[in-house]
Amino acid sequence: MKEKSVTYILQEQTELVTLLSGLPEKYTLQKGEFSVATLSYMDTFDWRLYDKGFICLRQRRSVYVLTDFNGENIIEGEGPAQRNIFPLNFTTGVLGEKLQSVAGIRVLLPLAEIVRQSQSFQIVNRDQKVVLLGSFELNELVNSEGEPTFLSGSLRVQGVRGYVKILTRVVELLQSQGLEAGYSEERTLRLALASMGRKPLDYCSQFSIILDPAEAVIQAAQKIFLQLLDEMERNVPGIIQDIDTEFLHDFRVALRRTRSLLGSIKKMLPSADVDQFQRGLQEIGIATGPVRDLDVYLLGKKGYQAMLPEGLQEGLTVFFKELSRQRVQELRRMKKALQSRNCKQFLRRWRRYVEDSLIASAYAAGHEPCKEVAIKAIRKRLRSILKDGAGITSQSPDAALHGLRIQAKKLRYLLEFYRSLFPEAEMNSLVKSLKKLQDNLGSFNDLSVQQGMLGQHQKGLAGGEQKKAVQVAAALGGLITHLHEEQKGVRQEFEQRFKQFTTTDNRRFLICFFNEF
Repeated sequence: MKEKSVTYILQEQTELVTLLSGLPEKYTLQKGEFSVATLSYMDTFDWRLYDKGFICLRQRRSVYVLTDFNGENIIEGEGPAQRNIFPLNFTTGVLGEKLQSVAGIRVLLPLAEIVRQSQSFQIVNRDQKVVLLGSFELNELVNSEGEPTFLSGSLRVQGVRGYVKILTRVVELLQSQGLEAGYSEERTLRLALASMGRKPLDYCSQFSIILDPAEAVIQAAQKIFLQLLDEMERNVPGIIQDIDTEFLHDFRVALRRTRSLLGSIKKMLPSADVDQFQRGLQEIGIATGPVRDLDVYLLGKKGYQAMLPEGLQEGLTVFFKELSRQRVQELRRMKKALQSRNCKQFLRRWRRYVEDSLIASAYAAGHEPCKEVAIKAIRKRLRSILKDGAGITSQSPDAALHGLRIQAKKLRYLLEFYRSLFPEAEMNSLVKSLKKLQDNLGSFNDLSVQQGMLGQHQKGLAGGEQKKAVQVAAALGGLITHLHEEQKGVRQEFEQRFKQFTTTDNRRFLICFFNEF
C-alpha cells in the first residue's frame, strides 16, 4: 500500500544513483521505466490559465494535460495538433470544457518547450520486497537552436505501508545533501520563462498602475502613456499573425485610453502637439476599426443563429460567409496600414515625445499634484453624467443615451488611470456599478449599430442571386426585428442601472472625495 510522498527540488544536474548512494547495504535500488518527452507549456497571451492556478502541458503532438501548480488534479485528453490552438477545438469533453471556461475565445500558445527525462524506480530489501517507490526527473530548456540547457529536476519518494523506517532514512539522506522539498510544475515553468527573459503574468489586458498622489500629473500621464504604448506594441505581432481576435481588441482599448488621457490633459500641453498626436492616433483607430467591427459580428454568430427559427438559418449562413470574405479583405488592408512606414514612424515619434518632451512641454497646470487634478477631472465628468442621466426619461431620444455612454466611458478611463489614489474598497464599488451602467448603455448602442449595419446590408442585396438575396433579406429582417425588441428591453433597464450607480455607498464616497450630491 502507498503511504506519504515527498518531492524534492534538484537545482543541479545529477544522477539518481549518486543521490541514493548512501543507502544501507540491505537495500537495493531498482530502476524502472525510462522515458524522454518534449513538453510545451501552453497558455493564452494574457495568462488566463496561470492566473486561475492552472498549467497546461502538451505532452505529445495532440495529448494535453491540465494540472494545478503542484502537478496534481490532472485532466488529460486529446486536442488539436496545431502549434496555436483554440479551446473550442478540443475533442475531449472534460478538458475542452475546462479550457473554454477559463481561456474563453483566446488561443493557447506555446510559452516554453522543455525536454523531460523521467525514470521510475523502487527500493527493495533483501527479501526482494518493495519498501519504497519513486520517480526521478530532469528538465532541460530547448532554445531556438534546439540546444538543451538544464533547468531543474525533481526526486519524488513515496513510502509503502509497513516500511516507514526506510522512507525516514531516505528523507534524511536527501536532506543531508541539501535538497529541499516543495518541487512544483509551476517552478519549472518560471525557470524556463526566466531563461527566456520573461515571467508569468508579464502581460495583462486589465489596466493597472500605481501612482504617487504627490507626483505631478504630467509625470503620472507619462507613466500611463508608456504603459499603454507598451500594450499596443506587444499586441501588434498577434494582430499581424491573426492569432486571435483579442490582440486587436486589446490594442484598440489601449489606443482609446491613450486618446482619452491625451484629451483630458490637452490644456496642459501645446495645442499643436495635442492635435498632431490625436490625429495620428485617430488614423490608427480608423485603420483598425473595420476588422474589429466584423470580429464582433462573427464572434456573435451563434447568438444571432439562436434568434432565428430554423427556416431562416440558411440565409444567415450566406450572410456570415460574406462577412468572413469581407474580413479577409479588411484584414489585408489593416496589416498594410499597421506595417506601413507612416504608422511605424508615428508610433516611434509618439514614444520619443512621451519619453523626452512631454514633461518639458507641459504648462504649469501639468505640474500640479496628480491627485488634485484627478479629483477635479473626475468631479467634472461625474457632474455631467449625474445631470444628464437624471434628465433621461422614456421620452428622451436615443442620442441622449449615446451621449451618456461616451461620458461614462471617459469616466471609466479616468477611474482606471487614477484608481490607486483613492480607497480601494470604495473605488471597487464605484467602478463595479459604473460598469453595470456602461454595460447597459453599451448594449443599447451595440444593438442600434447592429440594426443599422444589417439594414444597410439588406439594402445592398439588390442585384445578387435572387434566391440567395431573398433568403438573406428574410434572415436579416428577422434579426432586425429581434434586435429592436431586445433594444427596447435594454432601454427599460436603464433607469434601474442608473439608480444602482447612485447607491448610498457610492454617494458617501462621491461626497467625501468629489463633493458630489
